[in-house]
Parts: sequence; C-alpha cells; structure tokens
Amino acid sequence: MRCEDANKSHPARHSSLPPSTNTDNELIISTLTGFECDLGDKLAQIDRKTEMQVQELELSECLLFVAQLVELFKHTVVTTTLQNQNEWSNDTSHHLRKQNGATGNTLLDHKVEQIVMDKGLTREQWNCLLYISLSNGDTSEITKVSKKQLQKIHEKASRLLEIDERDAVFALIHAIETYMSKEHFLQK
Repeated sequence: MRCEDANKSHPARHSSLPPSTNTDNELIISTLTGFECDLGDKLAQIDRKTEMQVQELELSECLLFVAQLVELFKHTVVTTTLQNQNEWSNDTSHHLRKQNGATGNTLLDHKVEQIVMDKGLTREQWNCLLYISLSNGDTSEITKVSKKQLQKIHEKASRLLEIDERDAVFALIHAIETYMSKEHFLQK
C-alpha cells in the first residue's frame, strides 16, 4: 500500500492538518519504520545493487581464470620453449659477462618477453597479463583447459574488461590455442 493510499483510508485523522504536516508525518513515519513511501524506487535500487554485485562477481571470476591461464601459459609454453633452447645457459653466462649491470633475473625477463612476443603478444599485453596474475595472488593451478572454457573466458572478457585488458586476454587465448601442446587440452 502506498503512503497516499494510506492517507485516503484515514481522512478524518489528517483532515484538520495542513498539507505540509502530512508530508512531515510521512517523513517521520518512514524514518521511524525504515519504510519509504515509494517502494518502486527502493526495489529498482535493490535491483541495480544486485546487478552490480553480480557483475563484480563475474569480473572477479574472469580475472581469476585469466590469472590461471597466464600461469598455464608460462608453464606449458614459455618454460617448454626455454628448456628447448640449448644455448640458454651459455647465452646467459655470455650476457652476464658482457653486461656488468644486468642480473640473471633481468636476462630471464627479457628472454621470457621475447618468447611471449614470438607467440603473438605485445610487451604491453604481457605486462597487463602479469599484473592481472599478480593482483590475484596465489591461485589454484590448472594443468589443462578445454576449448569451451577458453570460449567462456573470451566471452566474459569481451563484456567485462577494459579494451587493453580485453585485447591482452584475447591474445593470450589465441597463443594458448596455437602454441600449447594438445596434451594440455581437455576433451569436452
């Protein structure tokens, strides 16, 4: 029942009061009871809040799965490529002697960046993906993924992420589909 309807059902009670007093009484009643006269607005507000919470949950799940995909890509593509490069240890020693200021970590970072760029990602996309991965902290590791899961994350990324993040996720998914060994794909 709306407040206006309630006032009509008890006309004698409020007939002697000026109109501003009726408004004041409604305000006092709504303040004391916690009920507002316009429930439609309240319901719309609750719907918007619920929709925002659902979207935040979806975004959180999307970013978590992207972080897991980054780890999967590092373990199945980047590490495998590094291991297959026989000159890796000799190359590192040579560069350490050549560049006195460079550390092994810096050289490894550059080597990983080169592998990632060879797989179709830009340096900016890789840094964006690393940021997403680090922002999510420790995630449960996945060792396999299905094409259906990749399609699902692609769809969520297209709806929920900013343009730069979305493009980075799309490039990661493409690199996984192209370069990851088929043994790491689930058959669903």
